[in-house]
Amino acid sequence: MAGLNNHTNASNDIHRIDLSNTTLAYRQSNHIPDKGEPMPPLILIHGWGGSSRNWQYTIERLADMRLIYALDLPGYGDSPPLEDPPNWDHMSQIVVDFADALGLKQFDLNGHSFGAGVSAYVASRWSDRVRSLILTCFSTYRNELERRVVEQFLRQMGLSVAMWQPWMALWEPWMALWQPWMVWMGGISSMYQALAWRFFHRMPSNERLLQEGFEDFLRMDGRTALVNASSASDPTLNAALADIRVPTMIVGTRQDMIMPPSGVEVVAQLVGQGQPAWIDQCGHLPMLEQPDQYHQLVRRFLQ
Repeated sequence: MAGLNNHTNASNDIHRIDLSNTTLAYRQSNHIPDKGEPMPPLILIHGWGGSSRNWQYTIERLADMRLIYALDLPGYGDSPPLEDPPNWDHMSQIVVDFADALGLKQFDLNGHSFGAGVSAYVASRWSDRVRSLILTCFSTYRNELERRVVEQFLRQMGLSVAMWQPWMALWEPWMALWQPWMVWMGGISSMYQALAWRFFHRMPSNERLLQEGFEDFLRMDGRTALVNASSASDPTLNAALADIRVPTMIVGTRQDMIMPPSGVEVVAQLVGQGQPAWIDQCGHLPMLEQPDQYHQLVRRFLQ
């Protein structure tokens, strides 16, 4: 087993594990089974611009039935970026290396958005390791023309992030000085909402969630963000989805402005799992915006 450090039992604590070429940060559930029977592990993979904090409710809601590991992919959250930003294949290998380092021979896997793409590659390449798969808010292209349109859009989006993120990061320390005045004037909420409005159908009242999302966005490595954003149009993606042979649930949300619902239907057709499980009145982060409905779906599937 690879080197493990800063290991505690609190689900909100950051743990770190050394792999062959990097160190990954992750969060872990702290539930201990009553009869000492080991629970099946569940690995959670966040989306582009997010971190393991996106899964905080999932860790709480499902800790009684799974030993949960929510990792920070390289270049996100508390995990340092790799020297060469990874593509789908490299990211999927890192997930398997993470499982190997923890001694997890088999595991359930739940990926959100970009993390769902990584999860799809893991399931297609290591079907003997994945017990079941959940793809949350993930869509794909229907044909070559659509793939090229998506490719151009994502490349421009990634370039925009790479250009603007350093300026936002420079501005962040000044935020601490201005924050009391901005709170008094109501400006701090407006700033977080300006970044978050595309991710939610109804903006959550929990200010902390918006602040954490803003912080995760600023911490995202620019080069990693650019490569990962562009990878969504990779021509091998649909082939990987069609090659999945493990039990799979596909969760879509009707008001998702990041991953179009029409593309979620394409994912379901490629994977061959029938109709997706839909959540209405919800944007791109169902685990945060509609936690009750989302975790009921996940719990039923895992049971």
